[in-house]
Parts: sequence; structure tokens; C-alpha cells
Amino acid sequence: MRRRTFFFWFYGTLLLSFTSSLGINKPNSALALPTPQEAMKLYEQANQYIDQGNFTQALTTLKQALSQFQVLGDQLSEAGILNDIGLVYRNQGQYETALEYGEKALKIRQHLNDQSAIAQSLTNIAQVYSVQGNYPQAIEYFETALKIVKNLGETQSQGYILNNLGGVYQNLGQYQKAHSSFEDSLSIFQQLKQPREEAILLNNIASNYVYQRQYEPAKPIFEKALAISQKLGDQQGIAQNLVNLAAVYDRLEQYPKALEFYQQGLELATQVEDLSLIGQAFNNMGTVYRLQQQYESAINFYQKALEVRTQIGEKLGITITLNNLGVAQFQSGKLPQATETLYTAIHQFETLRPGLNDENKIALFERFANTYSILQQVLISQNQIEKALEISERGRSRAFVELLAKNLDPEDIKKIDVTPPNINQIKQIAQEQQSTLVEYSIVVDEKGKNSELLIWVISPTGKIDFRSVDLTQFPQLGDNLLTFISQGNQDQRINNALTGIDTEVSNIPERDITHKKLQDLYQIIIEPIADLLPKTPEEQVIFIPHQELLLVPFAALNDANGRYLIESHTIRINPSIQALQLTRQYPTFQHSLKSALVVGNPKMPVNIRSLPASENEAKVIANLLKTQPLIGEKATETAVINLMKDAQLIHLATHGLFDDFTGSGLPGAIALSPSNQADGLLTTAEIMNLKLNANLLVLSACNTASGKITSDGVLGLSRALITAGVKNLIVTLWSVDDQRTMELMQTFYQEFQQNPDYAQALRQAMLKMIKTHPNPKNWGAFILIG
Repeated sequence: MRRRTFFFWFYGTLLLSFTSSLGINKPNSALALPTPQEAMKLYEQANQYIDQGNFTQALTTLKQALSQFQVLGDQLSEAGILNDIGLVYRNQGQYETALEYGEKALKIRQHLNDQSAIAQSLTNIAQVYSVQGNYPQAIEYFETALKIVKNLGETQSQGYILNNLGGVYQNLGQYQKAHSSFEDSLSIFQQLKQPREEAILLNNIASNYVYQRQYEPAKPIFEKALAISQKLGDQQGIAQNLVNLAAVYDRLEQYPKALEFYQQGLELATQVEDLSLIGQAFNNMGTVYRLQQQYESAINFYQKALEVRTQIGEKLGITITLNNLGVAQFQSGKLPQATETLYTAIHQFETLRPGLNDENKIALFERFANTYSILQQVLISQNQIEKALEISERGRSRAFVELLAKNLDPEDIKKIDVTPPNINQIKQIAQEQQSTLVEYSIVVDEKGKNSELLIWVISPTGKIDFRSVDLTQFPQLGDNLLTFISQGNQDQRINNALTGIDTEVSNIPERDITHKKLQDLYQIIIEPIADLLPKTPEEQVIFIPHQELLLVPFAALNDANGRYLIESHTIRINPSIQALQLTRQYPTFQHSLKSALVVGNPKMPVNIRSLPASENEAKVIANLLKTQPLIGEKATETAVINLMKDAQLIHLATHGLFDDFTGSGLPGAIALSPSNQADGLLTTAEIMNLKLNANLLVLSACNTASGKITSDGVLGLSRALITAGVKNLIVTLWSVDDQRTMELMQTFYQEFQQNPDYAQALRQAMLKMIKTHPNPKNWGAFILIG
């Protein structure tokens, strides 16, 4: 008996699985039956065919062995053969058949209670789910298998499963998680001295770098993996590494060398019947031709890739190729074809999302955010302005919208469709809000640089106007708006919509809030639409920013005459038009003084400075609201959570923190006092599980609007609080002086008591601050979301 390793390659990522050790049982009768030795010989022959890449002959031999083991009544070996047949079908891209055989093997193994074999079957089935784009099922099966092999102490099996999980995370755009899983797996196989597996893991780690456009570290790792595969004579490994090295060369614009490596890899992939790799090679060769503006050749190769990937049912691969084909058609002037292709790509992508958790939905969406952007450009090129607006909405805040819908009463949910709104619904939302909606969409080029800004203005009457701005005409922007808006902050990782690299933003440095920068931003994002905005300051404008624009202090933008935008308009912010509609469905309560919760200067849970000024702020605000503040040690996390649930107005004067304390991928926490029941860090993950009813929550702390910028909005405290049920939220974009914050907040609540309109009250408070402390760094950081 022996356990052999069977390799499964997935474009860019190599997923490993393992087959069974076959037992040899004695026959139950003296009839002329095949002997166990004969059956085992067939199995060994099948293994040899697999090693040679001759999967057709391997299948024939495995099925002969299966019949003999079934006649012998050897269920253990029968399950092993069924498992291996499923693996061969999977490698040939026949995924439904592979699942059928995998499930049969799993059922027998569960009947035999063979835990190790059960883990093997779970892993192999999960790999098929992964290729089909059924990521929730894949993760569930992999994690169940991982738990089993850990309990059994099977180190090698842990290595296989960790590698597979890394492949799923990479497909989802969770590159840090993927890297961690790959590194853990590599460490195991290096300790076990298994060079074939080591080569696969090196390939996967390098592929993960390529996804993040880190080509220089990827290249030597691919070369090391290739050398190992060549030494072993592993034809499939050689083919995969050649194709992946070619991808590095084409990203480095070394196109002739890239095509040479692609062709070599394609020939080997064809010899070993690796359809997935063939699809990858065709797709990537199409991109090389497209980047050289040889569009007909590019389209031809993309169509070949699409045919192969459709044949084997690789949903993610199909989506990638459809996107690339649509870009090639757009760039070659075939606009109707590009429109149809990109709509199909978006539909295909959206079939991958159901069942994913919030974090994975966001990460996966970042990988394909640019598909929505390209389709907007294609539609605008055909003067289909309203269709482009629909796609702009469809390409933002999808996970956020789905979270918001969960907070509605069941009866309300029945009345609301959480699918992206069509143009008539968008017009209706503007009319219901009685506000002018301004939606922005940032377009990036091939290299991830901001190239164009699309702007739609929807008036309360439903009239829609469109303007665009050529961002390349503003050299002061550099590569993108993010570096311009928050220049000087060395902690930035720049957004790249083409590759889905996360953008992490901690704050806008106070020194960058300059009059010149605010005027430049006004010229870029307000001046083109200034004539379309309301003529009276009492009429509200709701800005729907996109990506980096979520960091813009709209109120503080000033025109050529030095007039601030807040002086002319009442302003709100929202991440999407549909999110605006859904938060409107939250129940609204009449404010009562007893329903206000005010917290100031808790005893800090970690090594953070105390905030004596915030204590004074809390006392002043509580006095205005005729309530008692929670101060110092009394402001425990437990006490605050209990009171937040019923509070209709919440004012928290404390620190906002931005680490990912829970490892959930959702950064942020509110600092409160620790106790025996809680650690004092109210994290975003915990907030999202709360059920709040507040009409307004003021998070009076530094940088509380900050977080991780994605197409789903800013992932941080503000998103978590609105998800939890807060209808309106006031947060800050940068560090604000304690005394100035107290002055602005005091005026805000005084104005609110006179006119219970949050946007108007905040505007009046800012106007007063402009008179007394005109520098926008003293007041411009505050934004109203809702």
C-alpha cells in the first residue's frame, strides 16, 4: 500500500489534493474472482498513467480497478478508486462528474468512519467547488477537513489543505490571507523534504505577488520553482511555471519574451491535457497582444480562452476573460460588442458572490471593480448616460447595501429590492429625499492612474445631468487623487482598481489641509457642476463620493473667491444612492431628553493618552441635552453597549482606533473603559452585531471617518455604526483640536434644539466657526453621513 500525491493546477494557483491508501482485503468466496493483487496492479498502472499526464488511459484503468474492488467487496479500496476517478475528471475540467464520484467516495468513507479518508474526500470536493466559484462551500469543506487532520496529527495533509485554502483566498482577493496560508504550507513541505510540493508552493507565493503587481519579488521565486520542476521532470509543473513567468515578462512589457514563454507553456499544457492552464495561457497571450494594440489577435486569443474556460466551467476564469475581451473590443472601437461582453462579465462575476461573508464579498468585488468602470466608459462613449449611472450604482456598496437590508423589519424588506436600482428608482430616490444627488465615479487607466472623473447630478425633479473631468489635465494630482488628498502620510498603500490592492487610510494629516489644496479640489470636483447645484443654501446636496473622494472635506472646499462650499450649500455624504434609500427606511423616533447617551474620556483600555478635554465636552453636551454623562471608569464597554441599544441620540467623546483587533478584515474600535465583562475595545465587528435605533450618533474623536477605502465604501467605524442601525452619523476626517471640537459641538446642539435638522445644524455650527476660527482645519473635518 502507498499514498501518492495527485496534483491539480488552477490558473496561477496550484491546488494540491491527495488520494487514498488502498487496502487489500481477502475475497469472500472461492468463486473465480479477481484477486486483490490483480486489482492493485491495475491501480498502480493507473498511477503511472497519471504521473505521465495520460489521463484518458488513467480513467480507463481506474474504472477497471474499481469494478474488481467492487466484486471483491473491498469498500475501503472502492472509495479510494472513486476518489481518484473524481480527481482525474476534475483535472480534465469535468467538474460535475468529479463531484459525483467525490460524493460517492465520501459517503462510503463516512459509513466506514475513516476520518483520514473523510478529510481527503472533503478536500477534493472543496477543490471542485473552488474552481466552480462556489467559494463559501469550498471554504467550509476545507476548514472541516483541516480540523480533522489537525486532530489526527497528519502534518502532510495539513500542508495540502492550507495550500488549497490559500488558493481560495487568492481568488477572493484576500492576498494577505493567501500569503499566510501558502507560507505555512511551504514550511510543512520543506520540513518533510517534498520538493514537488515545495515547487508548487513557491509558484503560488510568486503568483500572489503578481496579483499585487509586485513583479520583482515574484520573478526569482518562479525561477526557483521552475528549476525544481525541471529537476523532477514534472511536465505539468514546468508548464505552469513557464506560463506564470511569461506573465511577469508581459507585466514588465517584455512582450517577445513573454510570448515565447507562453507558447512553450501552452505546448506542454496541451501534452498533459491541462485545460485550465491552456485557458490561462490563451487569456494571457490575448493581453500581450492587446497591450501592443494588436486587437484582432487579442480578441482571437480571448475567444479561445473563453471557449476552454466555458468548457471546463471555470467561473472565475470566464469572468476574467470576458472582462479582458470587453476591454479589447472597447479599445478597438467595437462599442456594441464591448457593451454586451462587459454586461455578461458583470453578471458572471455577480454569480460568485452569494453565500460569501461580508469581508470576502468586499475583497472579491475589489478584483472586478474596474469592469464596472470600463462599462461606464463604454456606455458614455455611446451617449448612454443614464445606463452608465446605473452601472456606477451597481459597482459600489453592494455588500454594505446587503448588510443594511438585514436591519430592516421583515415587512419592510419585502417592499424593498436590494438589487441595484434602475434609473427610474434613482430618480424616485432623489425626489423622496428632496435633495440634489451628486454621484462621482473615478476611472483608472491600465497602470492604475486616475484618468477621468465622471459626475452625475440628479435634481429633486428627477432631471439628470452629466459632466466629466479629464484628470490628466491636473499635473498636481500626480498618479491619483489619494496621494493628492492625503499627501505626506507615509502610511498609505495606494489604491489600484485594476488589481484590487487594498487602500488603507489612517487619516489626512492636518498639515495638508491647505487653502491651495482645497481650491484645487474645488476646481476638479465642484466647479464642473457648480451651475447644476441648488441656488439657495437651505436646499440639501447629498454627495455620493467614490473611492478616494470619500476622504474629501466637501464643506471646506472653496472657490476662486475663497467662498467655502458650506457657505452656499447644506451638505450630506453617503456611499451610494441605494444605501441612502435603505437608511431612510430605518425607523425614526421623536427625540426625548431621556433617550440621549453622552460619553466622555473613558478610562482608556490600552496604552493611550486620556482625553481630559473630552470630559469637559461631554459635560457641556450632557447639560445641553439635560442628561447625565458617563465619565471615566463609569463609561465601561458593557454599560455603554446596554445604553446605546435604546438611545436615540448618542455622543461619544473618546478615541477612535484603527487596528484590526479581531482579524476580521474590518479595522477600527471605539475606546471605552474596561471591566471584568469586557476589554474596553468596542470593535467594528462587535458594533455590526448590535441592534441600534439612534437617529444620530456623533463620534467626536480624531479621524473617525477613516478606515480602508474600497468600492464598498470606507471600511471602519462609520460603516459599522450605520450597519448597526444608526440613521445619521457625524464623524471626522482628521485630527481636530479638542477646544475647537467642543465649540463646534456645543453650537451644533444649540442649533439642533432650534431646528431639528442635522445637516442644517451642522452647517450653522460651521458658519459660526468660520467667523471665529476661519482656518478649515478647525471645522472642516466634520462630515454628516446619512
